[in-house]
This record gives sequence, structure tokens and C-alpha cells, in this order.
Amino acid sequence: MKRTMRQTRYRAKAALVFAVLLWSHAAPAEQEVIAVNSLVGGALDACTRQPAQACVDLGWSFVGLSPSDGLTAAHLTEARRILGVWFEASQTLIPARARTMVGLGMLMFDGRGADRLIAGFDSNGDGTVTQRELLADVRLDDRPMSQVIVDPDAVDRDGLAQRLELPPGMLQGMFQ
Repeated sequence: MKRTMRQTRYRAKAALVFAVLLWSHAAPAEQEVIAVNSLVGGALDACTRQPAQACVDLGWSFVGLSPSDGLTAAHLTEARRILGVWFEASQTLIPARARTMVGLGMLMFDGRGADRLIAGFDSNGDGTVTQRELLADVRLDDRPMSQVIVDPDAVDRDGLAQRLELPPGMLQGMFQ
């Protein structure tokens, strides 16, 4: 009987330790999922109702930058990591078209790498991309970003494709 109680206590302690370890490893992932869900929730307003600059600023703040800061390869790499955690955890919740677009974006990032993506937009060669450099092929106005990006007169899609090292015309259907 003593042995059984000792085994039960041991198993209970082992289960508790296992649960704590699991929780401690899951907590950062949960925080990342919450962070991306918060970004998506904020983007609904900032990118569909407010002037386009609000959407750009929201993206900048997601990676911990103020609008005057430059985006680096390290910022992109961390954002990609967080997005990957969210994407994996949210597969069943994301509509098929959005899942495809996010998946393609992550594949493009993985194939190009953060350094090449930064280099495509870094016009002055300082290793960072300002909002102005990022938006060199986009003409922002008072419309929401969701309207700006579908306007062929507001986005030089061939110029953007070149910066992303994509074939000309490849972006034509992606912004519809």
C-alpha cells in the first residue's frame, strides 16, 4: 500500500512538472498568436477604414518600430517567426484564400530571405528600409490601404515585382 501511494504521488508530481513545462513552452506561442490576432483585429480598422498611412504605421508598430525608424532584416525575421507560429496555430480558422496568400508570402520570404528583401527596397544602402523606401512603388492618399492596393494607378506593380525579384506582371492578380 505504501508503495502504491508513493507511486501515485510520484506520478502526480511528474504530471505536474510535465504540465508546467508544457505551459511554459506554450505560453510564448500563445502570446504570439494573441499578438498576430491583435494585429489582424487592428488592421481591420486601420487598413479598411482609415487613411492608408494608418495601416503602414500599424505594421511598423507590430515589429516594434515608430514611423521614423528603419526596418531591418532582423525585424523581418522576427515578424516572420511570429507569423509562422500564428499561421500554424490558426490553420483551421483562416479562410482558404487568406491562408493561401499568407502561405505564399511566407514561402516567398523563406525563398528570398530577409537580407535580399531588405536589399530590394533599401535605396540608400544603409541596411534599413524606411517607410518611404518601402512605399516607393505605392502612392498613398486619404483612401484606406485596402482601396489603394487594388488601384493600378496607385501601385506600380511591375516596379514592386522587380523589387521582390518576381516576374513582371506576377502581382497583377494578387491585389484584386
